[in-house]
Amino acid sequence: MAHYSEPVTDLIRRRKSWRSYRQEPLSDELKSRIRGFIAALDPPPFGTSMRIELVDASLPDRSWTPGTYGVVRGARHILVGVLKPSSMAFEDFGYCFESAILFCTGLNLGTCWIGGTFSRDYYGRMTGLSPGEIIPVVSPVGHVTEKRSILDSIFALSAGSKNRKPFSDLFFRGDFSSPLDAREAGEYAEALEMVRLAPSALNKQPWRVAAAGGGFHFFLSRSAGYRTLFPEIDLQRIDMGIAMFHFSSAASSLGLAGSWKRLEGSHGVGAPESLEYRASWVPGR
Repeated sequence: MAHYSEPVTDLIRRRKSWRSYRQEPLSDELKSRIRGFIAALDPPPFGTSMRIELVDASLPDRSWTPGTYGVVRGARHILVGVLKPSSMAFEDFGYCFESAILFCTGLNLGTCWIGGTFSRDYYGRMTGLSPGEIIPVVSPVGHVTEKRSILDSIFALSAGSKNRKPFSDLFFRGDFSSPLDAREAGEYAEALEMVRLAPSALNKQPWRVAAAGGGFHFFLSRSAGYRTLFPEIDLQRIDMGIAMFHFSSAASSLGLAGSWKRLEGSHGVGAPESLEYRASWVPGR
């Protein structure tokens, strides 16, 4: 599990999406620390082949960060994630990329998950994509401005990140017929709260979690239309990976050991047909 300079739960609560940056490059020390953290990341839960690169973005006679269609201002550096699709690739990607995002948060740097408004061709050239590799998302990294730009404020308002679903809408006991109360979650309440606070595309919060058989089973509640613009990128499964990282990293910080498994049809949870099973967190070392 990743090591941070402060509790991961504090980082999760502190991180905000930010698109307005000072045109100040990161120091060599900061870039070295970020690249060192990325290089030392543990393999993702399901072993997907992926990489994360910190690339430098020049600002030739303009303040808009190139390759971001004008939605990011001033950022001189971009985290670029690259993977080869596989059965659990997008969950693994979200899991690892969020780990890097939170490390940057611990360095008091701004970040922002960007899944649509960037040029995959531009960053593909910068990272030297191999055949079969894709770039699901990128994130600017840098020193944020004191105030958001007007466009950044519009994005933040439209995302509605402050308006999150209540605990009882996301977490359930057994077969999804009974909401799980935070008090009933006991020692796992904080880990589940970190799932509730996870970022997601358009703040859809697509994860639903059932506590059953001593484990926690993660299901995807899909929103229509996400696969039409970028059919090769499954943004909501990336969201699932972010939520999974929040859960397991918070659980680990609380001394609750466990591991991720794909139980296929044996997870034992009777779920509505609208929900898609993705993974289970099983306690134990």
